[in-house]
Amino acid sequence: MKDSTLATKVMIAILCLGVAVYLGFYLARGWDDPLVTTLAYSYAQDLGAEATGILIRRETVLSGSGGSYVDQVLNEGEKAAAGQTVALLYSDPSALTTRQSIRTLNAEIDQLNYALSSGTQNTDASRLDAKVLASMVNLRALTAQGDLTGLEDSALELRTLVFKRDYTYGDTDAAGQLSQLIAGKRAQLDELTRSLSQVSRVVSAPASGVFSGSVDGWERVASPDILDSLTAQELSALLAQPGSADVDAVGKLITDSTWYFAALLDGTDTGLQAGRSYDLAFSGDYYGQIRMKLERISLENGQTLAIFSCRSHMADTTLLRVQTVDVITRQLEGIRVPRKALRVVTETVTDEDGNTSQVNRYGVFTVVRSQAEWQEVDVLYTNDNFYLVRPVDENSSTRLRAGDEVILNSSDIYDGKVVR
Repeated sequence: MKDSTLATKVMIAILCLGVAVYLGFYLARGWDDPLVTTLAYSYAQDLGAEATGILIRRETVLSGSGGSYVDQVLNEGEKAAAGQTVALLYSDPSALTTRQSIRTLNAEIDQLNYALSSGTQNTDASRLDAKVLASMVNLRALTAQGDLTGLEDSALELRTLVFKRDYTYGDTDAAGQLSQLIAGKRAQLDELTRSLSQVSRVVSAPASGVFSGSVDGWERVASPDILDSLTAQELSALLAQPGSADVDAVGKLITDSTWYFAALLDGTDTGLQAGRSYDLAFSGDYYGQIRMKLERISLENGQTLAIFSCRSHMADTTLLRVQTVDVITRQLEGIRVPRKALRVVTETVTDEDGNTSQVNRYGVFTVVRSQAEWQEVDVLYTNDNFYLVRPVDENSSTRLRAGDEVILNSSDIYDGKVVR
């Protein structure tokens, strides 16, 4: 009996050991995958020079003397007509709360009018019921989470949906209730408007333009009038001085549709030509590329002064002043491959005089059907993460193409090796 028990234990131990070895073998294979690939693809790399400069616009500062509390009526970058109200000045701090209440009432009246006008139209009752239910769930979720930021809007939306539902199901009193509610809101709005007018003063636009609520002190210094005679030394001094904002200002108007960027570039061999247009890549307060025309270029003391102009993207750049950008002078197009994919083969070559030298050939291995295939390339651009390359022979039928599967790492790789 004891011999039988011992034999059983030995068999179980051998079985467990075999399972452990089996799992360990496949686990090791999973961690040591001999073939890792990715796709090569077409890519365009922008090349240029870094420049630091200042945005120059024709601007009019709007004074706010006489009011302690400012309420800007227009949004940043919004167009203003001559004589239009751009800001309100209040002598009483409670007026700001009143102004917010007026905005809320206006929004409520708009929504209730929408409910009244759309209630008489044909509405899918089942779909409306689903919206009411969803609005109730959303309201319950906001309350449970303690999120009161959108609670008022959600409650108003639910009330509007309930009125529309009453219309749909033929509640004849709904129209009267809704009209009465709108009348009450309008009475509140009129009362608040009257009280606000007694403690407010209007700031109007002296001319048409684009409104900005940011006043940085450069408005009177960085004027387009200085551009014709501006030198690199003067621009460098201008960039070094701090702006001094007007404490009484409530905003400004940009009154010319053309704005400028005066920039300094290190060196004089920048490849820039006056009269041509270039893309300026912004990456700070504004992220994107803006096409600008190079109006004037000046080379002074190892620096390049470049003055660019633009008639678009005004609303996007009202808050920008001193900026560092990349002036894109040309673009390289090729095939992008990861750094791990590029391989170097060093060969010894002999010239006609019998002199030998070492020559590096660059290439990648691609997967063609089930084999690795060597593709020789020229390196156009180097980055920390990738190389931009092109085939050595552009006419070869076996050249590297966008969409090819390139091998990142594999042990003992060579041309023609079966990798799958």
